[in-house]
Order: sequence, then structure tokens, then C-alpha cells
Amino acid sequence: MKRNVIVALLVSSMYTYSQEGLTPVSFEKVTLQDEFWSNRMKIQKQVLVPVAFERTQEAVNDLRLTGEYLKNGQGTLPTSSRFNTSDLYKVIEGAAYLLKMERDPALEKQIDEIAEIIAGAQEPDGYLYPAHSTGSSQDAEHWGGSGMGDKPYSWVVHSHELYNVGHLYEAAVAYYQATGKRNLLEIALKSAQHVNQVFFEGDPGYHGGQPINQAPGHQEIELALVKLYRVTGDPLYLEMAKKFIDIRGITYIPDGEGTMSPEYAQQHAPVRCQHEAVGHAVRAVYLYSAMSDVGTLTGDPTLSPALNRIWHNIVDTRMHITGGLGAIHGIEGFGPPYELPSKEAYNETCAAVGNVFFNHRMFLLEKDGKYMDVAEVALLNNVLAGVNLEGNKFFYVNPLASAGMVDRSHWFGTACCPTNLARLIPQLSGMMYAHTENEIYFGFYAGSEVEIPLTSGHVKLVQSTAYPFEEKIRVTVTPSGKEQSFSLKMRIPTWTGSQFVPGALYSYTDKQPVNWELYVNGEKVSHPVMEKGFVCMDRKWNAGDQVELRLPMPVRYNKAIEAVQADRGKIAVTSGPLVYCAEGIDNEGDVNRYVLTASTHPEVSTIREGVLQGISSIRNIPARYMDSKGAFSSVSLTLVPYYAWNNRGVSTMNIWFYENETIAKEETEVLPVLLKDIQASYVSNRENVWNIMNGKFPVSSSDTEMERWTSGARGKEQQIEFIFDKPTDVKSFSVYWYDDNERTLLPENGIWNTKIHRVTGRSPLYIVLIPTAS
Repeated sequence: MKRNVIVALLVSSMYTYSQEGLTPVSFEKVTLQDEFWSNRMKIQKQVLVPVAFERTQEAVNDLRLTGEYLKNGQGTLPTSSRFNTSDLYKVIEGAAYLLKMERDPALEKQIDEIAEIIAGAQEPDGYLYPAHSTGSSQDAEHWGGSGMGDKPYSWVVHSHELYNVGHLYEAAVAYYQATGKRNLLEIALKSAQHVNQVFFEGDPGYHGGQPINQAPGHQEIELALVKLYRVTGDPLYLEMAKKFIDIRGITYIPDGEGTMSPEYAQQHAPVRCQHEAVGHAVRAVYLYSAMSDVGTLTGDPTLSPALNRIWHNIVDTRMHITGGLGAIHGIEGFGPPYELPSKEAYNETCAAVGNVFFNHRMFLLEKDGKYMDVAEVALLNNVLAGVNLEGNKFFYVNPLASAGMVDRSHWFGTACCPTNLARLIPQLSGMMYAHTENEIYFGFYAGSEVEIPLTSGHVKLVQSTAYPFEEKIRVTVTPSGKEQSFSLKMRIPTWTGSQFVPGALYSYTDKQPVNWELYVNGEKVSHPVMEKGFVCMDRKWNAGDQVELRLPMPVRYNKAIEAVQADRGKIAVTSGPLVYCAEGIDNEGDVNRYVLTASTHPEVSTIREGVLQGISSIRNIPARYMDSKGAFSSVSLTLVPYYAWNNRGVSTMNIWFYENETIAKEETEVLPVLLKDIQASYVSNRENVWNIMNGKFPVSSSDTEMERWTSGARGKEQQIEFIFDKPTDVKSFSVYWYDDNERTLLPENGIWNTKIHRVTGRSPLYIVLIPTAS
């Protein structure tokens, strides 16, 4: 009884502070009504979530085998995967959001059955991790190591134990909010109380009874604990989230390189002393999201300076124009400032999802529209590009250009990206509105209906719009009282000004803002009041009042600052919040060889048929095309939204176009006069087969800086084809073997043969690499 009173007092105090910040309107209280997002939700329900459940069955089976082992002390062991259960939990979370929109008994039954299996795999004290509960981790360690340690919590830096249960907590909260069922929630609470005991109080069964007091290598549990706090009101979970944040970079700092470097998981310094975004991008933005949450709910002002430094570092030096983060392969993370390549960009889909989470939470903390501007760009460009329009193929990596060999995959061995999409898109309605005691904020624009509780009474809003393709956003306001005073705040995006997205990296070439307009009950507001990116309407409202915001979306041309070497002398095209790209399927030749002058402002039109029906495109842009001999011709260019690329087959793709012919000639390979073309059976998305003719030689067989073409399809015959204008004598041909000391190795005697096929009387010359043993 005493604990209940204390809990009530603490929660009251914390929520009093939260009203000084912003309270998000939860997803289950918003009804979507527009075509853009409603179609997405339909695909999520009918395709993406069922596909994701089907492809996470290994995790279900691992949990089932664990339950049987715990019950009987023997049986078939589960796999030694560190994180496959996390993918299952994310799919459950996404399915729960869909259930709130439309109850589905069959889907609920499926989740309830999985909940029983999860409960069976949980140890009596709350521990939940199949590999350690059954000993399959020890087998994995015996056969070369699995990165999880040989017993519970012995390798927290990489085991994913806390990462996995964090995703379980988020799924449990979503399922409880959607259905009122506590089956998953009870499992989550039992686990969280166990984690608190082991990590912060000490448990005789773990770590010699001493508190582990170490932050996890992969952040996630911090975010999830905040959600447990929001749904239960128990301050224990918020305190745990804060503790994990407070001890990061203090109680444990790894000492190594690569994935064991201190920066990789942001463990190089206490979080309040960190100044820039470093390491693995997904881990980083999950951490920053949790820091924002904790700052909002506890009123801890010491987190904000670091958050602001890091946010500016990202948008000023390390973010692609699509909102993509983590440009560097290998560490899946942040590289040096301004290193933002196009074809070589990594930009993991999960990092873009995390970018949305981080900026939405910063918006709740600081009530500033610039954060939702970044979230919107990341969402509508990089996130949505991560899944095709049918909902069954995915990108893990999101480059900004392609030589024509990039395609989505049906699934991945590490399936964090498709399962993150399964859970993010259905919860977007929970990011559309937020409020204080007497203010309503519009985050994302979408056709929707919501009722928001204010101190003066409830307010019903009905929003109608075809955003992001059309400029008008109409809102019908219906307060519960006859006349009600409150403030309505609608976001005016950064893209209406002199640049597309906040930060120092990108700006429009013309720098002229668009003239947006605001109308209330049909009367134009002549002197709108702006505050931190929002136009404010503070007045007495009556039932049926109408607000209309018009955000014109002309075609705009963008340049990056000179420090971004990859984008020098190039321009990108945007309209409204969307980045546009060219695909080979719509245009002549390789779209990476086009020159735009940014001298015209074409109109955007709607595609009327095919898989892209209903999506806006930009057509008939005057351009110049450079052929393989360096000659230019006048052509017209067609662009589609970046998120919609790779839905009509594989072809070349490009976002950043050359600004003039001189730069195009300097940076684009031109074939010798007798050579018509070069083609290869395989080209990595990070390389170009034309590098064969660049006249450069590597420093050594492990030269990673060399612009090159390397074969990539292991154990298969691979072919390079040189096509000449006419039959030509070839004096010599050399193959330089590349050795990265990892996956690509020098050939051993007898393993690889190189054969040259010359076709008499015809122009092609074939060089074939033939493996005689796999």
C-alpha cells in the first residue's frame, strides 16, 4: 500500500513536468483516412506483416525448443543466434499497431499462441535468451565463437540480450494498448524486474551476486523501458532507462578496434560529454532517442546540451539529403565529417528509422518544428525506400546512385531492416499530433481524425490532405464546448524556405522561399505568428471552424556545401518533402551521365497507370547526356520520388546530377575511341566495370582505396565483355588479383583460370574467369 502511494506521487510529479514539454497523441487514438498512408497500412496488413511472421519462424521455433528444454532438461537445442528473437518481437509490435486500426481474431490468436511460447522460454527468475538458457551458446563458442559469451550476461557488449528483451517490451506495450491483453506485458515486466535486479541491485545467480552495472553494446532497452513506464506509471522503469544512459562510457569502455572500438557503440565518453555522432549509426540514434525521452520525462536538463551538439553534428556534417545516416560500410556507421558518397553510401534502413525516432523525440523535448522536418525527410525518402510498393522486397543498404546492379531482397540473414519497417510504419499515426495543456501541435500531415484532451476540454480535429504530393492541408476544428480557447500550431517545413532540410549541408540554388498561405474560415491570415517552425493560431474556437494551410511544392534544385566532395559540381532535385531520382527505365542510357543546368522549373504530374500509379513524377526536364565517347546530346529527363525507385525492375539510378559538361567529362569515364562498351556479368553496387579502363594500378593486392571492378559471385563463371566498333587486334590483357585479407582472397594454384575468347570477324572480346573449384 505504501509503495502504491509513493508511485502515485512520483508519477504525478513527472507528468506535471511532461506537460511543460509535449505529450504525443498515442497511435490508437488517431484514425487514418488519407490514401497515401491508408494504402501503406493495407499493404502492411495484407503483405508485409504476414511475410515477416513467415520469415521469423526460426525465432518462434528457437523459443519453442527453449521452453521444451527448460521443462524437460533435454531435447533439440535452438540455434545460437544472438538476435533472431528481436526480429520476431518487432513483427509482433507492428502487428499490434495494425490490430488497433482493425481487430483481427486470427491475427490476435497467432500472437497469443506466440506469447505462450515466449512465456515457456522465460526462466522462472525472468531471464529470457534461448542460447544461454539451453547451452547452445557454449556449443557456438566451442566452434569458433558467436559473440554472446558462454553464460548469461558475460558478454553484454555484443550479446544482444538486453537488445532482444527491449524489443519484447515494445511489442508487449503495443499489444496491451491495442487489445488490453496483458499476456506479453506480464512477460515483459517480469523480464524488466529481473534486469533491474541483476544489473543494478545484484543477484546471487549472476555475476557473483554483484551488480553488473554495464550499459548494453546495442542500445534499445532504454527506449523500451520508457514505454513500460508510460504504460504502467511505475517509475522503476524510467529510473532504469536513466541509469543505463548515465553509466554508458563510464562503467565499461571497450579497448579495441572495429566493433570493439570505444566509439562503435558510443561508449567512448559519458553521454553528456559526447560531441559528435560516431560509430554504428543505428545504435547511436537509439541512444539519442532514449536520451531525449529521459530528458523529457525526468526534467533532467543536463542531457540537452549533448543532444543539441550531436543533432547539429549530424545535420551539419553527416546526413545525406534523403535523411540517410551511417554512410560507411563495414561499421554500418558514421564516417568522418562530410564523407557522404552516393553509389558507395550505406545508409542502413534501420538508421533512417532511428533518425525518425530521434527527431520525433527531440521535437517532444524542445517543441521545435525543425526536428519533425528532419524526421519527415528521413521517413518519406530513406525509410520508405527500404520496402517496395508491394511490401515484400527490401533494401538493407540505400545508395543514392546505382550503376544498374542493385535490387531489393526478399529477406536478409540479419533481418532487422524489414522488421523495423513492419513496426515503424503502423505507429506513424502516433507521431502526427502532440499537445500541452492548452496547445495542439501538428507533426506529420496526413488525412486523419483525432480527439485531443486539453485543460479547457476535448478537441476533435479532422484533417484532409493529399500530402506529400499536394499543397493543401484542411482542418475542421470541433471543440467539446460551445466556445473554447486554445492554440493550434501547424508546422511550416524547412523546405518552404531557402533549403530542403535543416542543417548546414544543403541549400536551394535559387534560395527563394515559397509563399505559403494560411486561411481561417476562408479568410487569409495576413500576419501569421511564427514560433520555432510552427504557425500559431491562438484564439477562441467554435464547432466547425475551418483552417487551410497551403504549402506550394515547386520543383527545387539543391546543392551541397563544398566540403561534401562527392557532391561538388552536382545538383539534386526536390519537390515538397520528396527527393527525386532518375531511373534508367524512364530515360536514355546510364542516368549517372546526365547534366542538369537548374535553369528550368518544370511542373510535377501524377502517374496514371502501372505500379507507380498515383505517384507524382517530374517529366521533360531539359538535360544533356554524355555518351561513352564523351559526346553530348540534348535529351529530356524524367524523375520519380526516390522512395519509389526499383519497383519496375533493375536499372541505373541517380539523385545527384552533374551541373555542367566540364565536370561531367572530368569525373565520368570515357571509353577509348575503338571501344564501344564494356559489360560484366556482375558489378558490385559500390564499383563500376568502367574502372577497368581508368589507367590506374593498385599499390598492392590489398589496396582498398583503388577505384576498381572486382568479381563478386563466388564459385560461378564470370564474364567481362569488351565491345569494339570493329574487329580489333588486342596486344595484351592483364588481370590483377585483389586480396582484402577477409572474404576476397588471392587464387591458389589450380583454383581459378582466366580464358580469353576472341571471336573472329566479330567485334566482341570476352574475358572469362572460370572457377574450377568452389
